[in-house]
Amino acid sequence: MQKFSKKSSLALTLCILSAISSSGYAAEKSDMITYSLDEVVVTATKTELTQKENPRSVEVITKEDIQNTGAISVRDALRTATNIDIVSVNHGGGENISIRGGDTDGVLILVNGRRVAGENYFMSQGSNAYALDRLNLSNVDHIEILRGPASAIYGSGAMSGVINIITKKSEKPEFSVGVATGTNEMSNYYHYDTGKNGKVSVNFDVNFSKLRNIDSKAGKNLLHGPKQAYNLNLDYEMDENNNLNLMLDYAKDNLETRMRDFSVSSSAPDDLKYPITSFTSERKTIALTYDGKNSNSDYSLSASYSQLNRDPYAADTPGTNEKKYKSWNIEARDTIRTSDNNKLIFGGEYRGNKASIYSDDNTVKNTDQYSLYLYDEYRVDNKLLLTPAIRYDYHKSFGSHTSPNLGATYFISDKSRFKANYGTSYRAPSVDELYGAFTHGGIWGGMAIVGNPDLKPEKSKGWEISYEQEFGDTTSAKLTYFDNKKEDAISYKIEMAPPSQMGKFYNIDSTSSKGVEFEIKHDFGKGFTLVGNYNWLDSVDDTTGERLNYNARNTYMAKLMWTEPIKKEWNITAWNKWYTDFQYDSDTVYSVNTFNFTVTKRWGDKYRVFAGIDNVFNKDLSDMGYYGRLWRVGAEMKF
Repeated sequence: MQKFSKKSSLALTLCILSAISSSGYAAEKSDMITYSLDEVVVTATKTELTQKENPRSVEVITKEDIQNTGAISVRDALRTATNIDIVSVNHGGGENISIRGGDTDGVLILVNGRRVAGENYFMSQGSNAYALDRLNLSNVDHIEILRGPASAIYGSGAMSGVINIITKKSEKPEFSVGVATGTNEMSNYYHYDTGKNGKVSVNFDVNFSKLRNIDSKAGKNLLHGPKQAYNLNLDYEMDENNNLNLMLDYAKDNLETRMRDFSVSSSAPDDLKYPITSFTSERKTIALTYDGKNSNSDYSLSASYSQLNRDPYAADTPGTNEKKYKSWNIEARDTIRTSDNNKLIFGGEYRGNKASIYSDDNTVKNTDQYSLYLYDEYRVDNKLLLTPAIRYDYHKSFGSHTSPNLGATYFISDKSRFKANYGTSYRAPSVDELYGAFTHGGIWGGMAIVGNPDLKPEKSKGWEISYEQEFGDTTSAKLTYFDNKKEDAISYKIEMAPPSQMGKFYNIDSTSSKGVEFEIKHDFGKGFTLVGNYNWLDSVDDTTGERLNYNARNTYMAKLMWTEPIKKEWNITAWNKWYTDFQYDSDTVYSVNTFNFTVTKRWGDKYRVFAGIDNVFNKDLSDMGYYGRLWRVGAEMKF
């Protein structure tokens, strides 16, 4: 936030420098205790802390978790994550993604810590509306979720959290083939891993899939059609301390849907009222990363470029040419171990974006941002870990922004700990929000939505406090309270003026989201494990007192898993998710629950089959993406 700038930023910087200068003394005073921490290391925070050490609220969905829930898409894999809502949007497909009640553009979606090109903003569909559907789950190793403001790490856009998709790396020579099909989607995928061959290792993934036409279940407006994705990861080991990685990714969607043409009479046949329209997109990404290390330092230099080309869509302005969205990024980072109990991470980043906007003259706009960041891991003693951080961003349209963050983990024992975290975040308006001119007739009649060049960046600050406890080796629990405030939140308002509609983006003075997260896991023995979470959320417009859309007051999830304890070849996973008082829009509030299960059979590590049913009791609520009972089956073989 701008008001935080000089004194507070200086104070945080002095805190970091003080930690560095005193680290040698602390190392002499005490021997650090090595805790029996969980082995899951989270890299979404640009450092390698385990979940137990990290002061932030982090969650990892492992490859085994993905398989045991029978997920076919990344969206499926996130279904049981804590305090994440993914709600279907009825404007031609896509979804709103919310973490802790934040809006969809406050969730930053990354692939291996990098941004990829995506659309700008139109109405309720933010830049993330189609992001999850363009990711290839068969190439995913695990998913890292960071809840809470994260601009100190990633800059603009990480207002309410980060979803970081980590792809597979080369492990050993292997070829695998898989097939999956179900109510929503069918796919076949192939994975080839050369293992290490001299200094080179390569893995290559291909996925061909098809979104099914389920109009009979969901109405007339869901996207369907074929998709394809290709991914190449090549590692070249220059020597034992230096490595190069090249990543190439290509995805293409040839989808179509039916959309209501309001220029056609409501008494006309459905084929005329709902004409078929195409939705074709093509995304190309290339990234080159150099990693090196010496006796006390790990450093990296990376460059990436991503481009999304999208054909005109029925909701676009008539006459619009192919839309293009380009993103490029250069980042240099160094991690220095100043002592046994102190690690300093510092780096710089340049990011550029160039995008078509919604307009009748196919205008192209570009933005550039530069940043410097400093992050410290300081183990004060064998009880206390501090992680101060600060990031400075310069945006060519909005000037300077400073994002401080301070986290702390206090170990009461190796079985219990307190955590606290405070951070600020911001999001610069997209080019559509600033300059878009969605003005036309077409299927939308006389609708007009225009940008606002006077928009201010969104700014937020938030804090959270957590207590974690393990009870023996069978039970673990975590309780978190969080409180986030947002200033100048960007929204839009459509003013009805028959026969036309006019809308414009504007800033809301203030919104707030506060809530409680409770998570528990218990191992009953004999292969049975219960996982549960409960979230209470209060997200409101502070000016009007009205609740914000696309979030539930209460969310409950219970997941029971059984894994055959001897050979571990059978797994049954069943879960139920309840939403109560879900605010879909200002006029619509829902309460709903769905029961789902998957059965998985493995034969060693070579063969796997699964079958599952979502929404077993056939709940029908298309606004939230529940289109009745859905089934899925699949098989995978490794050679």
